[in-house]
Parts: sequence; C-alpha cells; structure tokens
Amino acid sequence: MQPQILRDSTSLSQALRSRRRALGLTQEEVGQRAGVAAKHVSRIENGTHEPKVSTLFALFAALGLDCVLGEQGRVVRPPDITEIF
Repeated sequence: MQPQILRDSTSLSQALRSRRRALGLTQEEVGQRAGVAAKHVSRIENGTHEPKVSTLFALFAALGLDCVLGEQGRVVRPPDITEIF
C-alpha cells in the first residue's frame, strides 16, 4: 500500500474503508480487532461519526496501518536501511 496524504475526515473515512476491503475484512471483524461495535465502524466509514483519537489508533492497529505526520509538501518515505542500523 502506498502512503496516502489525508487532510480531512472524509478522506480518512474512505481510506479506512478501502484498507478494510483490501484486506477482505468485514466491519464486524475490524470492530472485534479494534474493540468497537461493527455499527461504530460503519458510522466512521460513512463519515456520520467522528471517532475519538484512541478509537482511530485502535482502527489503525486493526488494519495494520501506521499514522505518520510530516510537513505539508514533503513526500513521506520509509527510512533508508542505513538509517535503521
């Protein structure tokens, strides 16, 4: 999966839904992994509910995602192997 730049709640909701579908998971399965109800996952994906930050991080973990912050206009890239070791 390529890094995505998200600047609003709508794009975040769409990205979560897209990732869930790419993994072949149901909202129920993601909810169980994240510790929230499937109905809650549905409302977040549909943009009718803005979740707490802790819920977002639980969803990120359930979907195998990281949250990376960076300056606008700069491309987010994974660290070079020399930066790790």
